[in-house]
Amino acid sequence: MWRKLRDLPSTVIFRHNMANRVKDILNSLDHLNKKAKDYGLQQLAIDQRIFIPSNVETVSFLDDSNIVGRKNDVSKVVDMLVSPQDDRTVSVVPIVGMAGIGKTTSARLVYNDVDVERRFDVRFWVCVSSDFNVKRILREMLEHFKGTSIPQNLNALTAKLKGKIEQAKRGNEQIKYLLVLDDVWNVEQWDELMWCLEGVNKNRGNKVIVTTRIEDVALKVETLPNRRHQPGKLKDEECWSIIQEKARGDSPISPSLVLNGEDIAKQCHGVPLAAKVIGGTMRKIEKSRGAWLKIQKSDVWDSVNSVLRLSFDHLSSPCLKKCFAYCAMFPKDFCFRKEQLIQLWMAEGFLGASKEMMDTGNRYFHELLSNSLFQDVGKDRCGNILTCKMHDMVHDLALSVSKFETLIFQVNSSSSTDEVSHIQHLSIGYDGESLPIILTAVAPKLHSLFSQIDVFKKLSRTFTSLRVLKFSGADYILELPASLGDLKHLRYMDISKTSIKVLPRSITKLYML
Repeated sequence: MWRKLRDLPSTVIFRHNMANRVKDILNSLDHLNKKAKDYGLQQLAIDQRIFIPSNVETVSFLDDSNIVGRKNDVSKVVDMLVSPQDDRTVSVVPIVGMAGIGKTTSARLVYNDVDVERRFDVRFWVCVSSDFNVKRILREMLEHFKGTSIPQNLNALTAKLKGKIEQAKRGNEQIKYLLVLDDVWNVEQWDELMWCLEGVNKNRGNKVIVTTRIEDVALKVETLPNRRHQPGKLKDEECWSIIQEKARGDSPISPSLVLNGEDIAKQCHGVPLAAKVIGGTMRKIEKSRGAWLKIQKSDVWDSVNSVLRLSFDHLSSPCLKKCFAYCAMFPKDFCFRKEQLIQLWMAEGFLGASKEMMDTGNRYFHELLSNSLFQDVGKDRCGNILTCKMHDMVHDLALSVSKFETLIFQVNSSSSTDEVSHIQHLSIGYDGESLPIILTAVAPKLHSLFSQIDVFKKLSRTFTSLRVLKFSGADYILELPASLGDLKHLRYMDISKTSIKVLPRSITKLYML
């Protein structure tokens, strides 16, 4: 028993001592504040948030499977962007195609193309998804410029973005920007957005790439007839190349399995996402004819979603499946920080309770990555993985497998109290009429609360089971209540990019934090 207690990463004694140290620091700060007043010193008011850039330089990383069969696609789109034939102020090139065909990958390869980097002074990437909101798009464009305060008014946003783009001029030529709008589902505010985009830079030659599954969206946004790109399906041998790369692991694939592998590649029907995910799944199973035949003859080949589900079903443990499902708490195209994600898994108890938790978290992370459930990793200059993303279809899978425990409350969300009685993880991005009722119903058993609005103050005492509290980015939250100290199970709190300047003294009671 003593060994188990000794091995826990944070003992009660340690936390008690740490709480006393925090109290001593707070008392010292109070003492210094009083001394400052005695000497007539005043505290400076800081209205704008200051963003401190990371001291670790990250680079985008695309594995070889992202490039297979895509060189012609990239070349065609680059030609459309640099062509002198279309000299409007803002021209739009849609990339349209079925789910998983490689629209985002093609756009990313174009975005990182050397000729494109050279031609455009500023490049922006915004994942739109189902929330086509002009203000949000402009805000995310402004966030490209580090350390910039973000106005709330649309005209102010446009004016500030215009100023920032003008400052980015690199040479004597007229400045131009490139904007990628990824995963667009509706264009109800398209004309308003175009008015703003033409306003932020009056020079000719600015370009917008729109990726979408919907033909009507492509038809609406294209500025010239037939100036769109539709990625083609991969050849069977290209799918097999991707599967081999993903499936081989540390050992080569036996020649006796090649025919089975080629048949599996044919059933991917030219969809690269299906090839990557099924290859990652095959990496984890026995490299035998019987095991591969089982994959080959499975009933998942009617849709990419079924292939994704098969990959999820083959994850190595129930705890790993919980870790994957938890990713649904974040929005589509979210850039996960590996270390933060593992800390969240730890706080939720998904990694057990031993000193090996970090090792387990790393192992889980890399299994999701090798299964292509994570992608688009960012590495530091030494090759260490720092960040990753999820394909939007993989995010849909995470939402599907987590729906009994997770609720994402957004615009047009509607749930009854009966439907939320089992919810343990809640992400709030919208203050709807039914939200107070839902909060009251779920609060006592809630483990995680992610919120962009201030819902915590009135109900904080009822969140008795809360382990994770995340308000990151909610800059209009000014303070936390003293009742924060009653959340004795709280293990993780993120208040970055808020307007909170002082924490309540009761935080010293949170021995688990």
